[in-house]
Amino acid sequence: MSSSVIGFIRASLISLLVGVVMGVLIAAGVFSGACKPQLITSAHAHVNLLGFMAMLIFGVGYHILPRFSGKTLYSEGLATAQLWLNLVGLVGVFTGLVAGAYTDKDLLLYMVAPFGAVYALGAIVFTFNMLKTMGGPAPPPLAPPKPPGS
Repeated sequence: MSSSVIGFIRASLISLLVGVVMGVLIAAGVFSGACKPQLITSAHAHVNLLGFMAMLIFGVGYHILPRFSGKTLYSEGLATAQLWLNLVGLVGVFTGLVAGAYTDKDLLLYMVAPFGAVYALGAIVFTFNMLKTMGGPAPPPLAPPKPPGS
């Protein structure tokens, strides 16, 4: 597996761990002092969906889609750039939501939205990289195997 695929899968597994622990802490009432508890719930959802699910999909997509299409990945550099965009975006969104739950400051506008845009840019990079990878003419079919002894 490429380093970007490994990076996406690691980020996904760490996000799963954070999401599960956060869910237990929510159930235990650890975040009951939040003045905006809906932002805690939103942070929990985002770390699970953008962190665990989407990052796993990106990693698996980079690993299998080129193979299924019979082509090489258009750009490993773009995959690595996307990994960093998604990591920075996810951490920023998550931090902004948790911090926003404990303040009257508008962190949704000044932190969550910009970091969400960074994450979205990563998704655009993934889409471009996959479309370029799978585009163009299909690879030539494999020649049939030769019978033994010929």
